[in-house]
Amino acid sequence: MVGAICLSLLTSVSFAALNPNPSGTQAVLSKIRRDLKSRTKPSFEFLLKRWEADYGTGAVDPLLVVAQDVESPDTDRYIALMGAAKLGGPANAQRILPYLKDRSWMIRSGALKALSALRDQKSYTEILPLLQDKALVVRLQAVETVAQLNPPGSARALTDTLFRAENYHGGKAQWIPQKALAALRAMKAKEVAPRLMSLLNYNSDPSLQRQALLTLSELTGRPMPSAKPLAYQIQEFKTNLKSAQK
Repeated sequence: MVGAICLSLLTSVSFAALNPNPSGTQAVLSKIRRDLKSRTKPSFEFLLKRWEADYGTGAVDPLLVVAQDVESPDTDRYIALMGAAKLGGPANAQRILPYLKDRSWMIRSGALKALSALRDQKSYTEILPLLQDKALVVRLQAVETVAQLNPPGSARALTDTLFRAENYHGGKAQWIPQKALAALRAMKAKEVAPRLMSLLNYNSDPSLQRQALLTLSELTGRPMPSAKPLAYQIQEFKTNLKSAQK
């Protein structure tokens, strides 16, 4: 009983903080909570369409109340957060930033995805640290978000992920290095090429070596070696690059 009262008070205070003129909006919040509770489909696009049609931007504050309610299921909070981002648009991007530090990996990942969709360039100082998040799924989303927004310091931060032990298991890269290399190619980050050379020596993961070789070829403008065994390709590339630098 006490817990229910505390939660009710927390919700009321949170809502008041988000919306200093809450008249009529408590009903919207109640309806949104009912919609989430009665949801039977894994997809939530139909809910976003309904809320947009029924409430428009008037749903943003109630949705953020749900998103910050740690007593609600993470799936409901995630849907509410994505809904607030969609209905609020770029003008509300800064209100998404606190969720990057949420205790739930799902919410942190959702906040990254929302900021990427909103193309918010002002949030880069908050986004880059999530490349080191404790959750692999969040780090993956962080790489995608950084690649999408390309804020200052992106190339260096993405390159750093290539040398973090948590992104490897059993001597193999775990998705993040591959995605980071692809992002560096897309960004044409020529300045990081020297740091990538050591990846060519990562003999325990030939797949990563191939990705590194491709990335270095694109960033340095040196052609890919002819079709030979990987070890020969790497040696040929090193020799050609050294000759070009003389």
